Amino acid sequence: MAQFSWAERNVAKNASPPQYILPAQAQANALDSAADAKFDAGDQAALTSDNYVRITVFLAAVLFLVGIGSSFKLHSVRYALIAFGSVLLILSVVLILQQPGLPS
Repeated sequence: MAQFSWAERNVAKNASPPQYILPAQAQANALDSAADAKFDAGDQAALTSDNYVRITVFLAAVLFLVGIGSSFKLHSVRYALIAFGSVLLILSVVLILQQPGLPS
């Protein structure tokens, strides 16, 4: 149909064909934008999940270091493991506080 309307026009004056507008193009663009927004939200949720897993590993390392530190007889090794565990605990708390709140 679009080709017939173009052929009916004076081709010598205007050689460009008319723009064919898809009837559902606006709806397709809106759905594409909505899909992009959902994808970005999912990507952000995946990053948050990865951060929580990392924090969990740090907290497990704190428990391990403090637990194994009590089995050493040398006080310097105990204190070193407790100090390193304390640093990991502080780091974990800081990372927890930087995480986004609960979704609404």
